[in-house]
Amino acid sequence: MNKKFSTLLCAGLLVSAFTLNAQTPAQAQHIDALTSISGVGAAAVPYFESATPKGMFQLKANDKVLIVENDKYKLVAPSDLTDVESSLWCISITETESQGKNPIFDFINKKTGAILAFDTETSNVGSSFGGWAFSSTWTKSSYEKDPTKGGLRPDKELFTYIDSDYAYILFGEGDEVKAKKVMASDAEDKTGDAQGALKFTVWNAGTYVLSANEINAYLKNNKDVLNFHLDANADVNPFSASQIEAKVADGVTADGKNFVYVVKKDEKDKKTYLKVDTAANGVGIEFLKFGWSDTNVEKYADALTVTGDADDISQQHKFLFTYRPSADSLFIQVKEARVRDTQKPTAERGYWKDATKVKYGSNYHDIYCDGKQAADANSDADQLFVKLQNYTVADRIVTIGTKAINTQISFGINGCVASNNKTSLDEGLYIIKNDKGQVLAAPIHLNDNNAANEAQWITLDEQDPMHMPAYQWVVTKVYTADKAKATSPVKFVNREFPELYANSVQLTLNEDGDIIGTAVGTTIDKVLNKATFTRITDKNILGDKKLGYRYIPTDSLLVNKYVFNYLNPFTDSYWMANGADKDSVNYVKETASRYMLEEGSTAGYGYGYGKDKDTPEGKALARLGIARLERTNYVVKTVDGAKSLVEAYGEKYSMGVNNYKVTPYVVDTFFFKENNHYNAKHFYAIVESAPKWVASDGKVIYAYEVKNDKGEVVKYVDAQGQDVSVSNYKWAGAIIQSVSAEFDKATHKVGTADDGKSAVLKVQILNETRTSAFTVEADKTPLYRRFNNAVIGEKADDAADSLIFVEKIRQEYLMDEWNPNLTSETVDYAGIWNRDKAKGKLVFNIDTAWVNRGKGYIKPQYLISVDRQDQDLNIVTHPCTEAGPHIKPDGTPTTDPYECVHATHKTLGFTYGKYLVSFGDSAMINDMEAPYMDIKGGYTRVGFVRAIKVGDSLVVLTNGFEKVEPAKIDTAEIFANYKATKCERFIVDLTGDNHKNVTWSFRYVNPLEAAKAYIEGGEGEGVNNEFLFESNIYEKTGYKSTNATVAGVSTDGKATKGFQEAQSGSIAPEYAAWLKMQNGCLVLTRGDSKFDAAKTGSDGALIFNAVRPTEKDDMVTSNDEVSVEGVSVVATNGAVTIQGAAGKSVVITNILGKVVAETILTSDNATIAVPAGIVAVAVDGEEAVKVVVK
Repeated sequence: MNKKFSTLLCAGLLVSAFTLNAQTPAQAQHIDALTSISGVGAAAVPYFESATPKGMFQLKANDKVLIVENDKYKLVAPSDLTDVESSLWCISITETESQGKNPIFDFINKKTGAILAFDTETSNVGSSFGGWAFSSTWTKSSYEKDPTKGGLRPDKELFTYIDSDYAYILFGEGDEVKAKKVMASDAEDKTGDAQGALKFTVWNAGTYVLSANEINAYLKNNKDVLNFHLDANADVNPFSASQIEAKVADGVTADGKNFVYVVKKDEKDKKTYLKVDTAANGVGIEFLKFGWSDTNVEKYADALTVTGDADDISQQHKFLFTYRPSADSLFIQVKEARVRDTQKPTAERGYWKDATKVKYGSNYHDIYCDGKQAADANSDADQLFVKLQNYTVADRIVTIGTKAINTQISFGINGCVASNNKTSLDEGLYIIKNDKGQVLAAPIHLNDNNAANEAQWITLDEQDPMHMPAYQWVVTKVYTADKAKATSPVKFVNREFPELYANSVQLTLNEDGDIIGTAVGTTIDKVLNKATFTRITDKNILGDKKLGYRYIPTDSLLVNKYVFNYLNPFTDSYWMANGADKDSVNYVKETASRYMLEEGSTAGYGYGYGKDKDTPEGKALARLGIARLERTNYVVKTVDGAKSLVEAYGEKYSMGVNNYKVTPYVVDTFFFKENNHYNAKHFYAIVESAPKWVASDGKVIYAYEVKNDKGEVVKYVDAQGQDVSVSNYKWAGAIIQSVSAEFDKATHKVGTADDGKSAVLKVQILNETRTSAFTVEADKTPLYRRFNNAVIGEKADDAADSLIFVEKIRQEYLMDEWNPNLTSETVDYAGIWNRDKAKGKLVFNIDTAWVNRGKGYIKPQYLISVDRQDQDLNIVTHPCTEAGPHIKPDGTPTTDPYECVHATHKTLGFTYGKYLVSFGDSAMINDMEAPYMDIKGGYTRVGFVRAIKVGDSLVVLTNGFEKVEPAKIDTAEIFANYKATKCERFIVDLTGDNHKNVTWSFRYVNPLEAAKAYIEGGEGEGVNNEFLFESNIYEKTGYKSTNATVAGVSTDGKATKGFQEAQSGSIAPEYAAWLKMQNGCLVLTRGDSKFDAAKTGSDGALIFNAVRPTEKDDMVTSNDEVSVEGVSVVATNGAVTIQGAAGKSVVITNILGKVVAETILTSDNATIAVPAGIVAVAVDGEEAVKVVVK
């Protein structure tokens, strides 16, 4: 065992499984040091007989073989291989007429299943660019034709095309193999940057002595057994019938290439060892059999111990595994066996213990060498092969002997499986969850906009990540080439905090199809094993640039007031509220306070912020349809705008700054950042924002604006109120400054503790784990009466209706002005008097002007009319929209677009009547004189004007049209006339939340009680639903006005023409024009009339209620005739006359819906008797109309 030889063991050629050139013979080596027996007998493969050749091969360059190790490509000397499989490649060839007409070679690594491919100019195993140009020939026929030019050519570069212009070619760098991008023409010609590329040759793998680890690795992939072609059938083959395992012998390590023990794998202690037994077949032909030595049994306890005694069979438990991987050929030899002389008669052969020992010897012997030819004279290694023996034609047994040609042992490796478990994600916006259902997010208390960021797995608690950019991840592929997409690594970037990212995460699939990945070592620093990736496809989410932060359109801020509902575990009825009386501190209470919000600044943030559209981020946003995010901060103010929510003493919030535009106090601005989603409502963290300014050198300051009473910025101060200069700085938007744990350095948020029914709003640091959340919702307390309560007979669909209005104190009714001392020959006033004075004419028509659109659901605006003579058919002309000159139908030119041949003529119905309006604009035009004021410079009067409602316009009839019979009115003629005479001001646009002088709203005196009365059906009864008749506002803000300089307001705020657009005071103004009594006249309050006073009646404003008419009630001004599309309906005393409807059916109902007459008309002039009062006449095929029967 201590002999050392360096002579050749076999001088003959080594037989390969392939047709090969001459091979290098093995060198003698002591069996204690067989590590260099790796690749012995390897040789270049001269050709392939098939495009998918059987077997596995090695790719050699510079006498080293290409392997895959730790997901990288390397070159390793065969003698240094620790894992033969990593060097083996299956090959397939595709003939192609493209890419230089070279065949394409694909190489699949046996160990990893990876296809030889690269993604970038690195040594990393990729998947994008493979399919290699290599040898231009490879067939047997080409080799036989000319061995020097045909067959599989040696020493050839490997290159693959990236596109038509570029290719990757392989270079060596140290022990790594890297791809290098070169011009395709250079790769093809081996010129330019392609010079010096590695040159590869396909080799068979030669012969390897296997270690215990290698044997077990192979066995593991073959169910822990060996494959014998035509296995033993006359006895049991222990190598194929039992699950076996290799175990080190002679103190060699598990990686040592030497003799090993073979044990039963299923045994717990693995102490039963395979051996070549001393017993032989006792009947017929004698041969050696295999057995097992259970060393737990006393008889075999020392079976492995070398004693040197005659019965020492320890060496018969040791086996040498020699492998030729290219053909999956395994050879097994036992170290020693005892063989009796079978030439002698059985009786003369003696005892087995005395039989001759056949020994492997001290040195390694190549499997194809004759042991007697070896320099090791004591060696009979060639007689110790495990083999199959045929003793009859049909019977085969496994035994020991010389290597037989019919014995083919293998690990069952039938080529390579390209098992690439890499996967990727489609690019897009994702929610990422782990196997516990937690969401990967950037929670509010750990993240700011100054690079303090941390991602965590978050258990959702009444949260919807679809609404939260901090819970969303932009996923883009690292490689976007078509060949690379399927398995490309991906980049994860948080949508709100892009400082949280992982540049390249390679995702893989485990055996169960779960996605495995890791972002450990990145700023995300999380394992993504078994993660679920949910792509957001909703375009409303992707395209919403305001997502995640509450945004309120500017026009909504003008007309709405807001309430803050506090999310808590106890009740849905906790709200932000002001302190009582002089207490300025804010609380959470059961009754909400209303607030006005003032818009601050809007700035971008998040993924792609500050990035040009041509940057990777800009391109990704455009490609994926993801909006660039922006957010707006707000000042929270009292309803009158006098005070703002600020930090106060004792780390509390209060409404504590007066007139902040003048005084240099720092007014807190807030982001409303979505934090929760509960019961279909969004709840927001109220987070202070910091105004960021950046200098050219990168220096940052936080400077707050100080404004004067004109809204002009007069200076800047820091958070402590000290003056700062921003002259050398650029505005960078408002941000969330810091998650510091130090109070004075941290960004603050509004918080509270659930410790009572009026918990104080606290100033909390953003880093506080618990975050209080509030809705920011428009106040939906019904501020105005809406006539759609079906419980009391109103039209639920807001259809036109009829009502009577009665004043609260004196119980007088709204009506025509009957007092001759208060009337005018030119103006038809509205009046108020007792019921008898109206002679039953008390009923008004109510039509919606602006109710179901805009903020009409908050402040419905109505038209009030009498003397209705609606026309359901009329020719309306829409002017030509092309530039002139225009041509009439007769071919003559005209400058009037209404006469143009391209003008369109459509039928359009309109409502005709006398409409109740404010004379405010007329008073201003006429120098505040009567008849539009009660006295010169007095109060604005209200009254009726003849008008038609066409679409969304109320057209006040003037220029003689007020005298035209309704049926003869041509709206096209009116519009043309008004345009020519510059009277378009008489066409009132009814759209928009701004109040108009022709519309009326009904302002509840007690909104909370009114809401209850509406639900309970108490409308029209009691004081709960009383209202003021509200007309226009004097100031934009709805505040007090006695200033003659205010646009659109008369001297001392006595009349107003209103505003063309909605203003902050348009809804629920503090000061406005309401109906009041002044010296018996019905007028409007002036600009100094405050709602809080008016609703008590102390300011003279009239408080009304609405009641439904009865059959005895008549319209304020009777309507004598109404046309219904060619059918004429005339009301007379005790009857209606219907003309032009012979043969049609008619149904007549009273105001309560009761049918009072129903018949089929037999003439075109039919008179039907009906009870007095308001009736609805419905002619078959026509719209129903209302008339008043006397």
